[in-house]
Amino acid sequence: MVKVRPFKAIRPKQDLAHQVASLPYDVLNSDEARELSKENPYSFLHIDKAEIDLDKTLSPYAAEVYQKANENLETFLKKRVARKGGTRFLLFI
Repeated sequence: MVKVRPFKAIRPKQDLAHQVASLPYDVLNSDEARELSKENPYSFLHIDKAEIDLDKTLSPYAAEVYQKANENLETFLKKRVARKGGTRFLLFI
């Protein structure tokens, strides 16, 4: 049986939301994502496609990419670019 539980979302600060917002990871290749985010340290692509912050020769599936994504997420939280929501909720569509 599936268990559905409410969770605290991680959301960008309202004044930075337009900079954090990005295209979905699966509509851009690594080079396109690198180009779109190079002038924007707040782009979610730094988390979603963390290979853009590493050597181009590295596989996007390498362990280092997942580690970098985690580091980038922690940086977003530490610098308060994004924060965990206060209220847990369920969204039904």
